[in-house]
Amino acid sequence: MIPSTPKRTWVFLLVSSLAFWGPDYLVPATWQHSASYLLISNLYQGALVVAWFWFGPAICKVMVVKEMDSGPLRQAVDRALQNLGHGGVRLASLPVVLADYPEPFVLTAGLLPRQCEVYLSSGLVGHLGPYGLRFLLARTLVHGTWVQRLVAMLPVLALTVLFPGVPSGLSDWLVAAGFLLAWLVVHWIFELQVDRKAARAMGPDATRGLLEMLAAQGRPIGGFSLHPPLRWRLKQVSGK
Repeated sequence: MIPSTPKRTWVFLLVSSLAFWGPDYLVPATWQHSASYLLISNLYQGALVVAWFWFGPAICKVMVVKEMDSGPLRQAVDRALQNLGHGGVRLASLPVVLADYPEPFVLTAGLLPRQCEVYLSSGLVGHLGPYGLRFLLARTLVHGTWVQRLVAMLPVLALTVLFPGVPSGLSDWLVAAGFLLAWLVVHWIFELQVDRKAARAMGPDATRGLLEMLAAQGRPIGGFSLHPPLRWRLKQVSGK
């Protein structure tokens, strides 16, 4: 979900909550313990996750209050996109929506590569230098490939289907923790691949671009993050 007005954000949260958990309050309590209902509920939850990714671009479009289709920041984004594609790397050609919003955010939304769109804020673009902007856009375009879309959706789908509710016991918590740890490892592996491919597409100064991007996003260098450690990312970007 991208930042928006308080009203739109609350409406989105309310509709999402009703869609995911509303059916449990509409059926008799005795049904909720039957094997058939649990199967149908899991299939329903999984279908919602797929729909959430499929309609992600449309949801983001509704959440954006004002799109910037002209001006210096829009021109900077277009120039950065034109200067990508070095090293024989072909990046996906995705629409890039620049939203007028002061806080930094960037998101590649969509399920299928051909219907993905990139959303980023003017606040983030305004804090990025030319190198950081090029590296950021290269990463967002890499995230629009088939592999990256599956990597983004499948863990959410598995987590929703396998753990439809709050874990009820120690064993459930341990299984959930193990799943999240495995997801983190897979997430790091594919994020490092994104960094490497983005660096190849950007060409020289990719290392500078990575550092500029992290600084503009407000991520503390060396601090806690769900992203891989900085030294690993620098190694991938530098090609060493």
